[in-house]
Amino acid sequence: MPHRALLALAAFLPLAACGGAGSDAANNAAAAEDTQGNAIARIGTLNEGERNAVLFRAIRDANRDCQGVIRSAASDPVQGKPAWIATCDNGGEWLVAIGADGTALVTNGLPS
Repeated sequence: MPHRALLALAAFLPLAACGGAGSDAANNAAAAEDTQGNAIARIGTLNEGERNAVLFRAIRDANRDCQGVIRSAASDPVQGKPAWIATCDNGGEWLVAIGADGTALVTNGLPS
């Protein structure tokens, strides 16, 4: 059964994308962009480690069992939303679809 989790992408992505460096004004501007539906574009600019951290947060926010995401790969879209398969350190795999507003759909129903 899928579970939806609202991610704190507006706060997390600006830090992940720029490593926490930069002025407060620049970080606030980036956060404002994310709250206006730019979450997908921001995730697309992340390297795999940063993307894994975002997917980990979505999985944990959905109360799924995962202590860390060790790899992720793009998947077919789910309900028109970009999706990734995240593999956790315990071997579990989760399909995470993220909407433009930062809302994540987390399910263990992997595509065939």
